[in-house]
Amino acid sequence: MAWQDTDMDGRIGDAIKFLRLVGEADSQNRAEALGDLKFAAGDQWPVEIQNSRNLEARPCLTINKIDAYVRQVTNQQRQQRPRIKVHPVNNEGDLKIAQVIEGITRHIEVNSNADTAYDTAFEYAVKMGWGYWRITTNYMSEDSFDQEIYIEPVNDPFSVYFDPNSVSPDGSDAERCLVTSVMSKHDFRLQYPGADDGANFSARSTGDSDAEWVTKEDIRLAEYWYIAREKAKLVLLSDGTKVFEDELPSAELLDAAGVTIMDTRTTFRKKVKWCKLTAMEVLEEREWPGKYIPIVPCYGAQVVVEGKRKKYGLVRFAKDPQRMYNFWRTSMTESIALAPKPKWLLAEGQDEGHESEWALANIKSTPVLRYKQKDIEGVPAPVPSRIQPEPPPEGIMVAAGAIADDLKTVLGIFDPSQALPGNISGKALQGQQQQVDLSNFHFYDNMTRSIKHTGKIILDLIPKIYDTQRVLRIIGVDGKPDMVTINEAQATGEVMNNVTVGLYDVVMDTGPGYNSKREQAVETMMPLMADPQVFQAAGDLLFRNMDFPGADVIADRLAAMNPLAQIDDKSDVPPQFQMKLMQAEKAVSDMQQQMIAMQLEINNRGQVAAIREDGQNRRKLMDVISRAYNTDTINEAKVNQTNMKGVTDQNKMELDALVKLVLGGLPVGALAAEIERRNQEQKEAAAFAEMEVNSTQNPFIQAGQELMAQPMGGQPMQPPMQQPQPPEMQGQPMLQPGMM
Repeated sequence: MAWQDTDMDGRIGDAIKFLRLVGEADSQNRAEALGDLKFAAGDQWPVEIQNSRNLEARPCLTINKIDAYVRQVTNQQRQQRPRIKVHPVNNEGDLKIAQVIEGITRHIEVNSNADTAYDTAFEYAVKMGWGYWRITTNYMSEDSFDQEIYIEPVNDPFSVYFDPNSVSPDGSDAERCLVTSVMSKHDFRLQYPGADDGANFSARSTGDSDAEWVTKEDIRLAEYWYIAREKAKLVLLSDGTKVFEDELPSAELLDAAGVTIMDTRTTFRKKVKWCKLTAMEVLEEREWPGKYIPIVPCYGAQVVVEGKRKKYGLVRFAKDPQRMYNFWRTSMTESIALAPKPKWLLAEGQDEGHESEWALANIKSTPVLRYKQKDIEGVPAPVPSRIQPEPPPEGIMVAAGAIADDLKTVLGIFDPSQALPGNISGKALQGQQQQVDLSNFHFYDNMTRSIKHTGKIILDLIPKIYDTQRVLRIIGVDGKPDMVTINEAQATGEVMNNVTVGLYDVVMDTGPGYNSKREQAVETMMPLMADPQVFQAAGDLLFRNMDFPGADVIADRLAAMNPLAQIDDKSDVPPQFQMKLMQAEKAVSDMQQQMIAMQLEINNRGQVAAIREDGQNRRKLMDVISRAYNTDTINEAKVNQTNMKGVTDQNKMELDALVKLVLGGLPVGALAAEIERRNQEQKEAAAFAEMEVNSTQNPFIQAGQELMAQPMGGQPMQPPMQQPQPPEMQGQPMLQPGMM
């Protein structure tokens, strides 16, 4: 049966009415956009002309130049992708957490292949005037309670019925949106068993609105997004907190905390709701955690004409020049293809006997053509000649070239290399290319606005989806991933990397991508690196931006030698203060090294002086000891000399006594007594000499003992090496210092 508004809240009726409203308000745009899309795909001949030419077996050539121009605009966007950057905007925001949130947005884009969604929507915007992508949430896996944010493409923009009252270029003011899909009733019954598939439906008349929702074999499913506003009272507390009245704690808790109500005002609470429905019933429903409808439009060009919004892309105004180009190229081809071939003029009878050769003269490359010199009547005839046909009309060639220029003018895309004659510099050519790119820059700028709105939607969802402690991958601006723990509770009660508090905003970074910026950085830094001081301070950055194998290894080695390169991006200390601290640490380290070097130099000088003094003392000691030994030797020699003198005197006396005894006849007893007396005197003289030698203190030995008592060079003096004893003194103790 036909649909009747029997649902309690009227959502099914609102969805059907909204679909009809968008169809009426946007029907002209949708019809023209569909024609643009087909035209860009190669369907470029009007149906009536194509049918008539097909009946006459005439060609309908399509030289699709528009597709190349479309790809030139879309590929330029792929080279310079807009990038989301996050900045804190209130006192609760933090720059380090803003970088973490920015890394999360890049993780979301990479994890969900957002480039595909952006490229698909942008290509539709260039071709027909608009495209869409959407933001969704889903669980990470079947066995996880953690959710992720995803950016998904909308492959069919005609399946989206966007709020016609939205005037914002990024669609952020949309109040309603419908995303529809048509499913076979068989698949519908498998996916939603027990749901009403409209089996008893029958269209009542032409224009029945339900025919858009249910047919004999298919059924339409719709995701209906709408914003509901409910009246609420906002309360301002004495601690600066703002909450709705129904979220206030009890009065006892407020009194215990010493918090009072400062002010109240009436406002509206905005909620985004979603439901999946058919024309018969609501299948699913839930409340969206964010405050924006997560369907993002990407517009091409827009203009309001008589109160109606006209949307179009690059193809719309290039259709007529492209049709003319196809027509004239087809006419030129047809003129050349159907032009008669050059014919031979000869008299009748001249081909007698060679008819087959002349019949194939324009088909085969015959080396010889034979003919009769006389005609059929025997009269001499001239040599056969070829009749040249008329060339293709020159106007067709001129028109085809002029229309190609018209197509470039309409599209605003020219070949910059043909702008100036002769050779021009690469910089001048690049400047001309930038001027050409500006003619279609509005497509790129509109996409930047849409991606900025996507960033706002993600920032609004992050505190609600990533509200628990978890380890999450973030991606830096250079594409390198890193792992970080968000919402990490510390023992002190502080929460590290808390992404659930603070207010942040999106700032778009446009222009060349990271790889292109690296190449430009290398070209800019190369002349500066000629200065050794600059290379020492930033040489690692130069190699870091190069792409050849091993560049990162060289950069790491240069960074290891540069203290200023040891900047910790994750530290809470700002990089400029880290650099100042490192410079101060380097200065202190240099001063310590200088002090150590000076101390070493002082110590070395002291050691040299001590060694020199020690050497002098040792030489002096050796000289004293040597003199002491010489003195002992002299004393011993004196004793020996005294003894020898006594023996000699005794021997002489004995000889004299013997002579006297012999000559004078001295008695023998008297002679023996005299000899004994002489011997006693000799012994007494020797004993006295020895006692005198032993009792006298040697001044050289005494000086040696004083030197031995003093430390030499800060080290105790080692005793002198023991001297070898002469054979006559072996077994007797050697003379040692201090024993004299």
